[in-house]
Amino acid sequence: MPRPSSLNTKSIRRVKDGVRRFLENMAGERDDEQDHDQETQVIPSQADPDTKNLPDDLVRAAQLETSILEAEQRQIAKWRTELDAILKDREERQTYFSDLAAERETRFALMLESAHAQLAGRPPIETPVEEEAETEAEPPRREAEILSSSTSIPYAAPTIELLEASQLDSTTLVSPDALETQERALQGTLDNFAVDALVYDAVVGPRVTQFRVRPGIGVRVEKISALQKNISLNLAQTNVRIQAPIPGEPFVGVEVSNGNTLPIRLRSVFESKAWQHGSESIPLAIGMDIQGKIIVADLAKAPHLLIAGATGSGKSVCMSNLIVSLLYKFSPQELELVLIDPKRVEFGLFKDVPHLIHPVVGDPKTAVLLLKWVVKEMEDRYETLAEKQVRNIAGYNAKAEAQGFEKMPFMVVIIDELADLMMTSKGEAEASLARIAQLSRAVGIHTIIATQRPSVNVITGVIKANYPTRIAFQVSSIVDSRTILDCKGAESLLGQGDMLFNPPGFARLVRIQSPMVQDEELTRVVTHVSAEQPDRNRVDLATITPAADGTLAEGADDLYLEALAIVAETQKASTSYLQRRLRIGYNRAATLIEEMEDRFHIGPQNGSTPREVFVTSEDLGR
Repeated sequence: MPRPSSLNTKSIRRVKDGVRRFLENMAGERDDEQDHDQETQVIPSQADPDTKNLPDDLVRAAQLETSILEAEQRQIAKWRTELDAILKDREERQTYFSDLAAERETRFALMLESAHAQLAGRPPIETPVEEEAETEAEPPRREAEILSSSTSIPYAAPTIELLEASQLDSTTLVSPDALETQERALQGTLDNFAVDALVYDAVVGPRVTQFRVRPGIGVRVEKISALQKNISLNLAQTNVRIQAPIPGEPFVGVEVSNGNTLPIRLRSVFESKAWQHGSESIPLAIGMDIQGKIIVADLAKAPHLLIAGATGSGKSVCMSNLIVSLLYKFSPQELELVLIDPKRVEFGLFKDVPHLIHPVVGDPKTAVLLLKWVVKEMEDRYETLAEKQVRNIAGYNAKAEAQGFEKMPFMVVIIDELADLMMTSKGEAEASLARIAQLSRAVGIHTIIATQRPSVNVITGVIKANYPTRIAFQVSSIVDSRTILDCKGAESLLGQGDMLFNPPGFARLVRIQSPMVQDEELTRVVTHVSAEQPDRNRVDLATITPAADGTLAEGADDLYLEALAIVAETQKASTSYLQRRLRIGYNRAATLIEEMEDRFHIGPQNGSTPREVFVTSEDLGR
């Protein structure tokens, strides 16, 4: 649009005055609604003679503004009409619902008055309310009768307040400056040895910090693992563990200890969502991993657990955590415990636990007999499952709940020090543990064994094959680590609850910090659960001794009982001795000795050491 080439001062003043008068006229036209249609047809240049001399572009701009204002007014009028309709509809709906609510209140009041009138007009004995009350009262009376008939007392599960809360403070586990210094030192070590790898980031855990290193293209992860000692030197760390690679991630993990340690209490595990909302059948509190996630294992899926670690590594505290986990989740009717403590000091706090079906065993000979009783219990349970035509304990208990017979409880056998049993009765203990581990899962029997001497003489190939779920605490050498985990890594742990856990069903190791529990907390928990609970000892080891087996097996020697009496009286068991006392030949005497060993009356031959005798004359007299 062409603009005027030149305008003098007088012309500019005339233009301004004309525009002002034009706008005033337009404002007056908008206020006059009656003559609106007629007024809008007036051309500004005709309404005021002074606007005749205005430029064409100003006139067209004024006309455009007028049309815009008219369109806005029409839209506003349309919106006002729509808003009025919406408000009117809303008012009608409010009125409708108010009337409906009032009608419902009136109807409810009438029904209530009618009910009161009916109740007041009937005799109390014939009212259906009392008949319903009697019907509802029958199940509690039947439940009380069941409790009284079985002479059992309801189990009061321990409360979370019996355990100490975590004293979390504002202490920084690793300062940002120290973290940056370690990251630069790690990157410098990789660069110095010409390893194409980048320190990607760091994950700070409760006890250790994991630096995630991303190797370059064509770089073997073994090159990073081979620098473990050099990394320890440059980072000024005593224990550096390298995880190459991190399972499920394109990184190699370099784990170093923190400057400070985050204390983890057992109570914090029980307060976590993983514990309270987990779906584990037999949950065990394990601890917290590097990412700060609470780890809860399922013993039913394990189904057996092997724990190993040196003295002071936190193994005994972990065992206490596992026992307390069972006490918090199960009543004595739901789970039975068998505790074997050859050291006689670790399980002393749990001697009054009502879940025990036999007192805590410390004698290795009695422990072997108790394991044989567990084998017999396992066989009896299989016969029970066969009678009910079910495949496992879950099916049996489901059928028991549907048909009303007694459920089958879980049984957990915990051995604190396997090395003592293997030293005294290796053959019998290993055979019993292997058989239990192979067959007991279906009948709900699980074992947890621990040792502080993880050598091949203690953790044999038979035991390792039947205990796939393992926990390794700090050990002294790579050889011990390979004995437990079939790989190295446990020798680089920090001790005091720092562990490597091999979860069931996963071919990977998880580094976890075990929670801490003190003896005072254990005492409070045991005192609470044992209050007013009866003694549930039901194990009769006489079923394993000859006193309970007065009959001989088919084809047995008729001199067996006489030979057994001689052995029990003299506590001597040898082939040559029976030859002299009974005046029989070598073959017959050797057969009698083998029969006694098969029936667990005497121990196996151990070189030149005399055989152990497990029976006495008093046992035969009973």
